[in-house]
Amino acid sequence: MKKTIVVCGLMLLFISGCGPKKEIETENTTKEVTISSSTVGSTTKETKYSTKEKESSSTKESSKENTKGNEALNDSLFVPNPEDDDEEVSYESSGDGNISAFVPDYSQYTKAEVISKLGEPSQIITDTAVISERLEGGEWELIKAQFDEGKLTENQAKAFMFQTKDLSLAASFSMELELLVYEDQNKPNVYLSEDSVQFITPMTDYIHFNGKIETL
Repeated sequence: MKKTIVVCGLMLLFISGCGPKKEIETENTTKEVTISSSTVGSTTKETKYSTKEKESSSTKESSKENTKGNEALNDSLFVPNPEDDDEEVSYESSGDGNISAFVPDYSQYTKAEVISKLGEPSQIITDTAVISERLEGGEWELIKAQFDEGKLTENQAKAFMFQTKDLSLAASFSMELELLVYEDQNKPNVYLSEDSVQFITPMTDYIHFNGKIETL
């Protein structure tokens, strides 16, 4: 099931605005004509058969190319945990100050798998204070940039921002986090705890989630 975050108290979110065939004419029905007609018919059948073979071969090749394309796509994207419910990323705030957010769970990925997809990080940070500052500062800026580019809706941006706040609070208490920095490589930062991904900067070229805006 996807993570649900619920707290009391309002949080400032700075999202701004947030062609014909030739016919044979003959009156004779001699043996030669009959044989000739049979030969033409046979040739036509062979031609059709050859055409079908080519079409079948072409269809198979196209199917293989599509399969390879889908495999490459799946290899490059982080996808939500398949054991989760397929909820859309969303954010809701009630009038009494309660806030809830549904966000994707990528906890099935390990540090080794992250590095396999993104390469070596530019930096690895384990200092809690520095990580908390990044979660509530730098990550918000990166999320807002995705919103400004039209890659996230306002509610999606708010949901991801709220997730960073929740993670920052957890870190300030007892959760030990490890940050793999990739932003200077124009890739998403990845936060892990106990070798399990807790948050990925929602750069939509690298992650998939329900409700994702499809861009060309």
